[in-house]
Formats: sequence, structure tokens, C-alpha cells
Amino acid sequence: MPADLLETALRPAAALPTVGELEVEIGCGNGHFLCEYAAERPQATLIGIDIKKKRCLKAREKAERRGYVNVVIVNESAEKVLQDLPGCSVDAIHIYFPDPWPKSRHRKRRFFTMGNLLIMHDLLKEGGRLHFGTDFFDYYIQAKVLVALHSGFSITKESAPASVLSSLYGRKFVGVSKQILIFSAVKAAAEPLAAHLNG
Repeated sequence: MPADLLETALRPAAALPTVGELEVEIGCGNGHFLCEYAAERPQATLIGIDIKKKRCLKAREKAERRGYVNVVIVNESAEKVLQDLPGCSVDAIHIYFPDPWPKSRHRKRRFFTMGNLLIMHDLLKEGGRLHFGTDFFDYYIQAKVLVALHSGFSITKESAPASVLSSLYGRKFVGVSKQILIFSAVKAAAEPLAAHLNG
């Protein structure tokens, strides 16, 4: 992991695992999902990113109380962190209940854009997974259409980790029987150069 990224992490660099898979949650909030998921993925390094420092501190404290040394919390914009990570290094990216910016004039502020999708595609390993969940139907459709338009992804029947329902918003929406819309996609294998030449 780049040194400048480590400087923004709320965990000492010495505690970062150096082996195993790497997964990223964009908008980790208070760490509810990440800390539940960490119990299922002890072999993976899990990076949680959030722009709000107070949330990051809560997520860090939660991970430390539970002894999860494989959880790293970064207080920074997701765009900045994704640019710092090396290409083809990430096994999975999780985006759950991002700010929907529901008003039409604000939708340009949504995180899930084709530009950010291109960056995430470059970060994922071949076969890497992208999980997205929201309670806003409009945002769900927008994100799914963008993934469908991107030739480097295949939408899959694989479901997101069940731990997403343990997140703050997951529990809230389940409690009021509100529909949670989730899809997953896999980074497709690159076609051999010969296939393009012969086409």
C-alpha cells in the first residue's frame, strides 16, 4: 500500500497485513458491515473508506475492540484512495447505501458514475467482484445500467455478503420492511490479443 495512503489511515502501518486478499468498502460509515464481514474473511485485508472523520474513528474503535487486525480505516475521499491503490490489486469492492442525492439537480454528485466505474474496473483483479446496494430504485437502475454498458463486467447471480444487512442502514431498512436492492458484477477476463487480431 502506498506510503501516502498509510499516512491517512487511522491504524498504524505496522498493523497492516501484507498477505491475503484485498477488499475495499466505499463509505464504511461506523464500520457495522466491515466488522461483521471481517469475522468471515480473516484471511483478507479489508479497507474501509469514509470522508467523515467521526465515523472513521467509530469504525476503528469497533474493529479494535473486536481484535480485527485485518481491518484498515481510511479517512479520505473514495476517489483519492482509489487513485492511490495499484491496478489489478483488489479482489472485491463493496458499495452499500451510498448517498443517493435524490434531487435531480444533485444527481451529478453521486459516487457511482462511469468515470468511477472505470477506475474500479482497473483496480479489480480478473474475476474480482463489485457489490452495490441501495434502497433507492433510481440509483439502483443507474448503477446497474452503467455496469451493463461497461464491456469489462458481467452481472452475476452471486449475491453480496449477507453481512450487508448488519450495516446501520441495512438493519434500519429491514426493520421497517423497506426494499433493499443489491446487485453484483464480476470483472470479465480480458480477451487475448489474438482474438482481436483475428476478428
